[in-house]
Amino acid sequence: MYRTVMDEQIRAADLPARAVYDLVRKGFELHARGQFEFPAKQGVHTRPGAFTHAMPAYLPSENLAGTKLISIYPDNAARGLSPSNGVIIMMDPDTGVVSTILDATWITNIRTAMVSLVDAAHLANPDPVFGILGATGGTGQAHVGAIATVFPGSRVLVNSRSRERCDALVADFPEYDGQLVVTMDQEALVKGCDVVIVCTSHLARPILQPEWLRPGQNVLNVHTRAWPARVLDAVDVVSCDDRRQVLDATNGLTDVFPDLSPDVELGQVVIGTQDGRTSPTQTIMSFNYGLPIFDLLVADYVLRSL
Repeated sequence: MYRTVMDEQIRAADLPARAVYDLVRKGFELHARGQFEFPAKQGVHTRPGAFTHAMPAYLPSENLAGTKLISIYPDNAARGLSPSNGVIIMMDPDTGVVSTILDATWITNIRTAMVSLVDAAHLANPDPVFGILGATGGTGQAHVGAIATVFPGSRVLVNSRSRERCDALVADFPEYDGQLVVTMDQEALVKGCDVVIVCTSHLARPILQPEWLRPGQNVLNVHTRAWPARVLDAVDVVSCDDRRQVLDATNGLTDVFPDLSPDVELGQVVIGTQDGRTSPTQTIMSFNYGLPIFDLLVADYVLRSL
């Protein structure tokens, strides 16, 4: 019989965020060295603007195997439900038997945030000001907490559709001591930061303009539809977590960005086999679409810590 681990159990463990950063960085190293197996995301789309992705993976060096099932249904908020729901199914690599099913919420949010910060550590200019669009959702809040851990003392501009929720977010992070600043104007946020992190929910149309960008910025697209396709003309370098996956014709990103052609993979930058930022004036846009190896590494850490 498999074990079940709920989100409440994971949150109650209060696991150190820095450990997750180190695991995500390790995941990029394994990816860069080809020590993994996973296909591009597979998905079904039962309603307009909604999807469920299956993300199986195997890490031979860690003896970890499993699958994440994750759904994004933006209209759930109006129903009083979470827009994001999922599980991580851990399996015995020797037998294929399911060993544990974990709620994916905390793991997905924290590992997504740490992917962004590994990216910023390697591609952003030093001592950046961060800006988070969609900061009050689960992914955005995870980024706020992660920045405080990995880039302590940083100034962070936050934005969402609700001023009230932004103010509540600031109150939830007193450790920022005035450096967490609500910026309700999206253009002002983009222009006022060095690292732009887009955590907006699924959008029907773009809300950001390429003209708002300036030289030297690092743009992290946690959710990709906030920009029009022509934004690629405004950047100097395009990075991604996995070229094969973002260019996948079925569930990749080419429907939004037909001309997408990544220059570098972040894992190769992490291990030093590809250059990342080569000039302080380069504008770098990153498409970190999400790799299941991060989910396996963090899920295994959770299980060893409970």
